[in-house]
Amino acid sequence: MKISVFPTLLLIIVVVAIGYLAYDMAHSRADASKLLVGIVTGLSVLLTLGCVIGISLKNNQMNINMKAWSGVASLVMIVVNLCFAGFGVSIPYYLIVVSLLLVIHLWVIYKLI
Repeated sequence: MKISVFPTLLLIIVVVAIGYLAYDMAHSRADASKLLVGIVTGLSVLLTLGCVIGISLKNNQMNINMKAWSGVASLVMIVVNLCFAGFGVSIPYYLIVVSLLLVIHLWVIYKLI
């Protein structure tokens, strides 16, 4: 496993922008809920998109499989996070859905590696 420095720095910029977008879109009156949505969105997108941009494996076939799975998972994660932020946030449902998606993603990545 190899972590590339420059793509990872670009990834962090993209993740911060998406996290701020979710924070700004969150229709919650409590600032703590908006902050939680922004942070959780940033972390979940970092964990899914990080496998696409920042990490590469030595085995070419496993690398392609990891990047394909992580690309699909990152699109799903972005859509789910922005839907929860845009259409109203129920924090318990939001945390449950995002944590289950992350567990599924990390389990597949673990099995691929």
